[in-house]
Amino acid sequence: MADDPDAAVWKMLFGNYSDVFLDHSYQPRNVGSIEDADVHVQHTGPCGDSIELWLKVKSSIIEKITFIPDGCEGTTACGSAVTELAKGRSIEEASAINAASIEHFLNGLTSEHKHCADLAATILHKALAELMQTRRRS
Repeated sequence: MADDPDAAVWKMLFGNYSDVFLDHSYQPRNVGSIEDADVHVQHTGPCGDSIELWLKVKSSIIEKITFIPDGCEGTTACGSAVTELAKGRSIEEASAINAASIEHFLNGLTSEHKHCADLAATILHKALAELMQTRRRS
């Protein structure tokens, strides 16, 4: 987005967010569902925003991860970021992703969007916990 001539307009309209944040807010990655997902979870944060998350895992590697946000641009950006951070990683590596990882990936968050990173990290950890429970039952 840094090379986008409209970036200055985006910043005027939506505040002093990083280009990465704006890019993931308005052009999120990995949006949608996975029909044959190994895990599908949903979580609502204290602000009322929610994220649904799907995981497809092969040989303990997150092969595919998608999400559907229901909330503000921060929830969308953080959901997009968490999918990008987790995709292609092992379950163990993905379990280390936290709100700070998401904030760093997005080149910072404003104070009103820090809770969105917590929501995205929580939904990922919830999905990984569900995956481990499912595997233990099998």
